[in-house]
Order: sequence, then C-alpha cells, then structure tokens
Amino acid sequence: MRKRLISNVVLGLLSGPVLAGLVLLVPLAVLTGLSAVLDPSLAMYEFVPEEALLLPFLLIAVLISVANARLAVVMSHDRKAGRLFEVTTDRYADDPSGKENIHGHPGKQFAVDLIEYLATREGPRISLGDPVGEDYGWGFWIEEKGFSPLWVAIAHAGRPDADERAEDYILAITLEPPLLPWRRLAYKPDFALRDEIERQLIEFLHTRRMPFVTEAEDWVDPEPKTQPAPRF
Repeated sequence: MRKRLISNVVLGLLSGPVLAGLVLLVPLAVLTGLSAVLDPSLAMYEFVPEEALLLPFLLIAVLISVANARLAVVMSHDRKAGRLFEVTTDRYADDPSGKENIHGHPGKQFAVDLIEYLATREGPRISLGDPVGEDYGWGFWIEEKGFSPLWVAIAHAGRPDADERAEDYILAITLEPPLLPWRRLAYKPDFALRDEIERQLIEFLHTRRMPFVTEAEDWVDPEPKTQPAPRF
C-alpha cells in the first residue's frame, strides 16, 4: 500500500510539468506553425519570448503537481476501492433499451429500477441522475451537496449460456474526482456515501433475488472484455 501511494504521488508530481508543457507549448507551436505556413516571413519571428512563458509554465506545473499529488494521498484512504458486483439474472432479458444504446447494450431498466430503489431509501439527501447510455451499457450519477459525485456503472456482459435467458451484468460504484486542478485541491471524496450506496445495491439485489458475486480489482473498468483476464 505504501509503495503504491509513493508511486502515485511521484506520478502526480511529474504530471505537472508534462501537462503544463502541453497546455502552453502545444497550442503555441500549432499557432506558430499555421502562421508560418500562411505567411513564411513570420517564421523568423519569435511570437512569445521564452522568458515570458517561464512564469506561467511554473505556476501551472506547480498547481497541477500539487493537486494530483494531494489527490493521490486523499484517495489512498479508500479501503474499498475497486469493488465489482457481477450479477446474473434473467429479469431484464426482455429489456428493449438496447435499441436506445448506440452499442446495442440493454440495461436501462436495470438502472431505472435501482434509481427508484435508492430514491425510496435515501430521499432528498442525494440527487439521482437519469440513465445514460455508455459503450459498455448504462450508468447514472449520484450527487451530494459539497462532494464530488459518484458514478454507478451497469455494464452488460452478455449471456454466459446462449441457451439460457439469464444475462451477466457488472456493476461498479466509483468516486469521480474533478478534472480541474484547482477543484482537486478542495476535493473531498465521500467514501461513506459510496459504501452506503454499495450496501443499498446489495439490498436491492437481494430483494430482487438476483444472485451476484463481489470482487475487488486494482482499477475499476466496468467494460466487459471478450476474453476475461487470467486470475491468479
């Protein structure tokens, strides 16, 4: 755990100069190149002196590095990261929502039922979004005032047995840190809310008599693979 934390902090610190360079230098290089193509006489001129870019580069690099390093430390306190719920059920075998999904995945009704269940349990404390089609299935947002949102992914993994109606779904509830570095500096992940939603999900699956297994992964990618990764 400590080794992973150190690695994530180091990567966070190194990300600052790299991303700052991309933010400042790449657009400038593109604009300079286009200007030189349109008017070759401009190629000999330096539009922005290097010393003028140094201070903005340092400020942006430090901001990104500190924000990402802090995020690594904050997320290291998560003791239940990477939990997956693998569900097998024929309850949604006739769900027609695959026609609404650009990749043909059903699961919207699964999301709707879970949203309605959570609404009766959590009430106005949280804001539940509408189902959104994804390349792996469906998902929806859960937001709580003062915290960054959770994303509930419902991945459709197909039928394990072509002769049976039952289908596999992979569910994951993930914390979604903000992308902007100044927002990451104030990010407060609500681990307790994520754990509570997972508990409600388990109750939902039990009440609907949908068998499931729980697994833990180092990194949650709910998109099903055609060939499962080997497990040791």
